[in-house]
Amino acid sequence: MKLPAAFTFKAVLTLKAALKPEVVFPLMPVLLAWLWASLQPQMKLYQADWSLFWPQAGLLLLQSMPLLLAQALLSWLHNQLKPSRLTNSVVLLFWVAGMLVYPAVVLLADSAQPQGLSHWLLAPGLSLLYWLHFWYQRKLQQGSRSRWQWLFSLDAVLLMLLLAWTISWAVLLVSHPPGFAKQPIPVLFDWQRLLQNPGLFLSYLCQFSVLAATMWGCYWLNRYWLIRCILAQYGLLPFVLVSLTLIVLCYPLLAMLLLQLPMNAVEVPAVPAGGPNPFDWYNFFFMFMQWLLTTPLILAFDRQQHEKNLAQIQHRQIQTELLLLQQQINPHFLFNTLNNLYALCLVRSEQAPTLILRLADLLRYVVYQGSQPLVTLQQEINYLQDYLALQQLRVSNKTELSLSLPEHADQYLLPPLLLIMLVENAYKHGVESTAEPSKVNIQLQLQDNRLMFVCENTVPAQQSAAPTGIGLENLRRRLQLCYGEKYSLSSTATAVGWRAELSINLESAPC
Repeated sequence: MKLPAAFTFKAVLTLKAALKPEVVFPLMPVLLAWLWASLQPQMKLYQADWSLFWPQAGLLLLQSMPLLLAQALLSWLHNQLKPSRLTNSVVLLFWVAGMLVYPAVVLLADSAQPQGLSHWLLAPGLSLLYWLHFWYQRKLQQGSRSRWQWLFSLDAVLLMLLLAWTISWAVLLVSHPPGFAKQPIPVLFDWQRLLQNPGLFLSYLCQFSVLAATMWGCYWLNRYWLIRCILAQYGLLPFVLVSLTLIVLCYPLLAMLLLQLPMNAVEVPAVPAGGPNPFDWYNFFFMFMQWLLTTPLILAFDRQQHEKNLAQIQHRQIQTELLLLQQQINPHFLFNTLNNLYALCLVRSEQAPTLILRLADLLRYVVYQGSQPLVTLQQEINYLQDYLALQQLRVSNKTELSLSLPEHADQYLLPPLLLIMLVENAYKHGVESTAEPSKVNIQLQLQDNRLMFVCENTVPAQQSAAPTGIGLENLRRRLQLCYGEKYSLSSTATAVGWRAELSINLESAPC
């Protein structure tokens, strides 16, 4: 039976949406722990037993479904809810329930699981690392700094991995009395023997620290001298030649140093070649592979850090430009209002004190809210109402104003001083430039979180050109910086005047 083309296309789109990185990445910690726990029983067998593997893997996957659902739910909460103390508390509660309480219940219910503790310890650990990384990335995007930021650097992560590797091998060899003298070494941790032989543990710890320091030294030399000095300044070929020369010179010396360790006084020492000859080809091959594998990793990490630094610099530049644009807008409005005040004072109008109070409210908004990144829509509407009341005190005898405002405007956020530009243009080019009767129609509508702002005004018969000035250009530039391409702004002539329309998506105000 042939499936309809529309059904097949829809299925492909659904699969593509389900495989998006932001959907798959949160599930990776649990999936990795599941794979590791599924493969562990097969690692102990001489020959793979597929009849045993599939039932164990299927059962473990079924038991892991609550962990996968917890990770998916946590990811959804992070994407849908705005960061707040309540959101963080809810996310933490779900993580504890899914990653700690549920595994504890499973272990208590079935203490004789074939997979042991590995899966139920590894999954929460990797999940915790994932969310710490997520939190760290969000802090970087917000431009904030932390005294713990160095813990997420490549140097710190490698040091922690080498430390964990050193301690694990020291515990493993203490638990295996023959040490390297009898191989293979079983993956077994005898904590009772560890407590009985603290001196032996410290001895192995020091010796493996020498091995870890050797690997760290090779990494440090590659990153901070070969890559940043030779590769960056002289190019690829000198970098490869110098690197290979250093490997050829150093590998027998380092192998000879490691062979002097007491634990290597056995038939199969803990050096790459597994023999007493420091010039063995495998010692060179090990150093060459370490250089070959770590170089792309270092280059990728350094490039990512460089791009993050550039993004932060661009973000600061955009914030500075936005502030400068707002500072250009404010004097323009102030000069217009002072001209109005001057005209009323000349005729000794009783409306002048009211105008001064309105002006004080407007300047207070400009000074305190105008420099904020976001204000509520209700605050912006109050500002518009003060401005319109201020203008109507002077031109109400010739201007008919109609104003339509939405409800629940305090539930949405937008950048300050966006809407005033279109209203200023309506009065400047449609009202103040003529003594003829004029009309101004302002409508604000909310469709979910979409704001539709319309400002219409009549235009004098002798004026046919479009409104000019820095106000409209500044508004367009601010919209581009704040919303990218996700806005709509038009200013067009109509049969009776001019019509400006602005459409933007508003953010929801925190509860």
